[in-house]
Amino acid sequence: MKPYFVARLLVLSTMMIISKAVYAPIFAQITPSNNSFALFDSYVLKTQRTQSIITLDGKLTEDIWKTAPVIENFFQHYPTDSLPADKRVQVQSTYDDTYLYFGISCFDSTAGEFYFQSLRRDFTNIESDCVVILIDPLGIGQTGFSFRVSPRGVQSEGFVANGGNTGLDLTWDNVWFAETAVEKDRWTVEIAIPFRAIRFESGRKNWRINILRFDWKVNQLSSWTRYPINFGSTSLAHTGRLEWDTPPQSSSLNMSIIPSATVLYNRSLIPASKDQGEYNIGGDIKYGITPNLNLDATIFPDFSNVGVDRQITNLSRFSIFFPEQRQFFIENSDLFSQFGVAQVRPFFSRTIGLTNDPLNNGMLAPLRIPLGVRLTGNLDENWRVGILSMQTATSERLMLATQNYSVGALQRRVFGRSNIGIIFVNRQGRNFNEEGNDFNRTLGADFNLLSDDGTWQGKVFFHQNFTPTQHGDQFASAGWLRYSIPGIEINWNHEYIGTYYKPEVGFAPRTGVWRWQPVMTRTFYPDNRTTVNEHSITLEQDTYFDNSGRFTLLDNSSFLSYNVNFANTMNATLVGGSIYTRLTFPFDPTGRGNKDNELSVGEYKYWRFGADFSSDIRSLLIFSGSVRAGGYFNGSNINIRGSLGYRFQPFGSITLAVQQDHITLPQPLQSAQLTLASLLLDLTPTRNIFMTAFFQYNTQLNNVNLNTRIQWRFAPMSDVFLVYTDNFDATTFALRTRSVALKLTYWLNI
Repeated sequence: MKPYFVARLLVLSTMMIISKAVYAPIFAQITPSNNSFALFDSYVLKTQRTQSIITLDGKLTEDIWKTAPVIENFFQHYPTDSLPADKRVQVQSTYDDTYLYFGISCFDSTAGEFYFQSLRRDFTNIESDCVVILIDPLGIGQTGFSFRVSPRGVQSEGFVANGGNTGLDLTWDNVWFAETAVEKDRWTVEIAIPFRAIRFESGRKNWRINILRFDWKVNQLSSWTRYPINFGSTSLAHTGRLEWDTPPQSSSLNMSIIPSATVLYNRSLIPASKDQGEYNIGGDIKYGITPNLNLDATIFPDFSNVGVDRQITNLSRFSIFFPEQRQFFIENSDLFSQFGVAQVRPFFSRTIGLTNDPLNNGMLAPLRIPLGVRLTGNLDENWRVGILSMQTATSERLMLATQNYSVGALQRRVFGRSNIGIIFVNRQGRNFNEEGNDFNRTLGADFNLLSDDGTWQGKVFFHQNFTPTQHGDQFASAGWLRYSIPGIEINWNHEYIGTYYKPEVGFAPRTGVWRWQPVMTRTFYPDNRTTVNEHSITLEQDTYFDNSGRFTLLDNSSFLSYNVNFANTMNATLVGGSIYTRLTFPFDPTGRGNKDNELSVGEYKYWRFGADFSSDIRSLLIFSGSVRAGGYFNGSNINIRGSLGYRFQPFGSITLAVQQDHITLPQPLQSAQLTLASLLLDLTPTRNIFMTAFFQYNTQLNNVNLNTRIQWRFAPMSDVFLVYTDNFDATTFALRTRSVALKLTYWLNI
């Protein structure tokens, strides 16, 4: 029997065992009804229509705020989930034909002494004091929206996917409004969210909602609903009800047109000096087919305003995952990106319109995209759909032909908050004749488990890859399960990636392997938390076997770590463990790809130990450090990282980060000292002007990068960008490439 038949049999058997032995008892605890949140139905925020005009100034002086129902009695969620909040919060809501309004009062005897990084939009929870409104208009606990406002009136919006268990996607952008005011004993905020900004079902009387407050002066997160400390702030399993006096109706037309114009100048000294000027006129169209289903189109998109990737030192034998930063690919991307697991993704949007430039040290180069369309959203409360199709143009310089990239996903809700999804991914070349048939396709199905209370979360999937020449072992499958209660979290993950499984529009850096990855964490919460909020012990193992059917060990790492979170936000970690590697091909351990410095095929065993520390994030001067030391294949490596940042509130910050790897190898191999350094200057003179200067020095890539970016938001979601980028040789500091881009975008609602 061929090994891949054994693998397929084992994969299917494992899926059946998990479904039968593990998932079935879980399903028995889940009531598949629309009333999945009965435990929190006692939390009710009533919203009533206002007949008067609300002037958005942060001051709750309008008559409606004197009569609208009030909710308060918030609970601490962190550092404890068993006590009332130290500081009072009052929340009210109202609406008219266009907006859903919130009026929030955050009481504080030291109002005005706020913690925040800067005035930059889209800040994270750990970067500022803030209030957060979490809304799930469909009331099914799978997707939602987050709106947060700092005491300085800085806004940050995000999209919540996967029930909120995986955090928040801050790249989702839309037009909404907020203003704040500060008094002696409180700070207040008025928020206006346009109905057109969120997807909802007309006539639904109840939405799911939660309100949270981050107060970093006392390192406390408080929540309207009271739920266990092991769940994050974006959990949609623990929301109350927003009750409408008259259910809102969606507008008949919901369209936005976002034209853009870009002027570009490029200078390349590789392989010879060449200057090139060009311009680009394009834009996006957003059309709400229904309140829950959006059609987006992009014409000649230009991503010159997107920030550069943060470089890393890659000492692994395989490619590294970099997150997507282009707005069109990010919005509503959870429908596509949730398929698979971290190291086995059938769809990865960075494969579209970006390619490694062999003439520029392998740096990413953009490809022109004439047209792209995307349809995403909910058909009803049980069905979600996503369709994306992008066409890239021919590149004569890089000798690349035009390609079409398409992906379709369909998701069905089952068992309360769980779902079953199907995905089809296709890359199609321009030739369809027998000789030049050029395509790569993946068809897969995922079952995503999410219990009503969030205690259980898991996944099982099977993905089949199709190419012009088909092989038997051309599929991938995995099973993942998490159990989480206060103090205990257990994760189990196993993967099988076939030898010929190579999704060209996906991400699978390693093939022909089995992977087992159990992780267990025990967290302790002291009774007295004046010094330590929590401390935990984690045991993690990551093991790879070959797929020959003999389960030959390829890689294994076993690490034990101990972590302490202090009440003053400091953090410390100790870690240690062993690593085993069976090299199956020659490899340069310095990561430079030098064929004369490659290790021979064979077995390598070594131990590594380390420690991490980060200071109080609320201080103006913050620092962090990390060290890892021990064996490294047949030599040793000392990895040292450090960062030092200063925050000149409220106008920005400056951060210096340095990483060094001291790699010592036996003769005749060459040792190496790799340095990766960066300097980031982040300036926000106003809430509408953002400036960054980012310098990166990387000896592994022999590259120095300087990226300067100025953004002026002259109207809601409308910007002017000026971006200047240089790349130098890190040894001679000779200029390799230079580019300047001026881009204008304007958001027009119809």
